[in-house]
Amino acid sequence: MMLSYGAIFFITNKYGDEVYGRFSLSQTIIEFLALVFSLGLTTATVKFTANTNFFKNGLPQNQFLKNTVVLLLASSIIISVTFYLLNNWFSVVLFEDAQLIPYFRYIAFFMIFVIFHAFFSEFIRGKGNFFQFALFRYVFPNLGFVVFLAIFHQLQLIEADTVLAYLVSITLLVFVLVFYFPFNRLNTRKSFSYNELLAVSFPMLFSSAFLFLSNWTDVFMLGKMVTKADLGVYNAAYKLSLVALVVINAVNTVLAPKISRLYGENKIKIIGQEVQHATKLITLITLPLVILLIVFRVPILSLYSEAFIRGEYVLVVVSLGLLFNAFSGSVGQILNMTKHQKVLRKFTLYSLLINVTLNYFLIIRYGILGAAIASVISNVFLNTLCVIFIKKKFNFYAFYQPWKQL
Repeated sequence: MMLSYGAIFFITNKYGDEVYGRFSLSQTIIEFLALVFSLGLTTATVKFTANTNFFKNGLPQNQFLKNTVVLLLASSIIISVTFYLLNNWFSVVLFEDAQLIPYFRYIAFFMIFVIFHAFFSEFIRGKGNFFQFALFRYVFPNLGFVVFLAIFHQLQLIEADTVLAYLVSITLLVFVLVFYFPFNRLNTRKSFSYNELLAVSFPMLFSSAFLFLSNWTDVFMLGKMVTKADLGVYNAAYKLSLVALVVINAVNTVLAPKISRLYGENKIKIIGQEVQHATKLITLITLPLVILLIVFRVPILSLYSEAFIRGEYVLVVVSLGLLFNAFSGSVGQILNMTKHQKVLRKFTLYSLLINVTLNYFLIIRYGILGAAIASVISNVFLNTLCVIFIKKKFNFYAFYQPWKQL
C-alpha cells in the first residue's frame, strides 16, 4: 500500500489531479473487468486448491485446473476484443472524455495478462504459500508500477502511459508466475466438468461483482457526474482510507483457505474460534490506524497537493465505514468458503441497489462527500446482513466480542 501511495503521489505531482482522475477511473475499470471476466474462477481456485479432495501433494485430483485455464483464456480474449471495439463509445459517449481513448486502448491490449495474474496469484494462495502470494499479488505489481512510472516520465511519454506503466508491471509478473503453475500436470483421469466448475464459480462471480460495484459505484458515477479533478480528489482520499484494510486483507489471505479446509472436515466450532481470533486481531490493529487517519487527515492529504485537502471529510466518512467492516469480521470469506456463496450474492445485490440509488441523489446534492456517505451506508447494510445470517446458520458471531474475555 505504501508503494501504491507512492504511485498516487507521483502521478498527482507530475501530472495533476485531472490526470490522476483518469488513471483512477481506468484502474477501477481494469479491476472490474478482471473480476467479471475471471467468471468467479479465481475465488473458486482458492477454495478448490485448499481442499485435499481437489488438490493434494502438488497435484490436481481432477480436471478443475485444466478447465479453469481454458475458460479464462476464452473469456479474456472475448473481453479484450470487445473492449477494443467499444473503446471510443466508452470514452466519448459514456464518460464524455475523448482523452480516455488511449487509456482504454491499453486496457484492451493487456486484459488477458491482468486476468491470468489474478488467477496464478490465487492459485498460490490456495496452496498456502502466503508469502509468495503477497509478493506477486501486492508488492511486485506496485513496485514495478512505480519504477515504470519514473521511466516513462523521463522518456516524456503521454499522460495515458500512467496506466501503461501499471499494466506492463502486471504483464511481466505473469511470465514469472507461469513457472509456479503445474501446466505439465493438468491432465488427470478424473473429470470435473465445466458445468460443475461454473456452478461453484458463478455465484462467487456475482457476489464479488456486486460487492465490487457496491464499493466502487461511487467512482463510476462520479466519473460521469463530476469533473475528473474532483474524481481524482475523491479517489485519493478513498485510497488513503483503505489503509484500514491492510490487516483485513492480510488476515483474509490466510483465513479463507483455512475455512474451506475446516468446513470440508465439518469442524464448524473451530471455524468460529478461528474467525473470532481473526476479528480480534483485525479490530485491535485497525482501530488505531483509523484514528490516526482521521486526526492527521489534512497534513496527509496535503502531501499530494493543497487541492486534495477538500477531500478531508471523504476520508473521514470512508475510514469510519471501513472500521465497521473491521468490527464485522471476515463475513464474505465465511460465506464463500462454506457453500453459501449464493446467499452472499443475494446480500451484495441488495447492497448494490441501495448504493446506486443513494449515490445518484447524494452526489447531486453533496458531490464527492455524498458518494462517500452512500458507500458507507450500503457497506454497513451488507455487513449487518452477513453477521446476522452467520449467527443463525453457524451459531457464532463474526464480530469481536471483548466482553467474553472479561
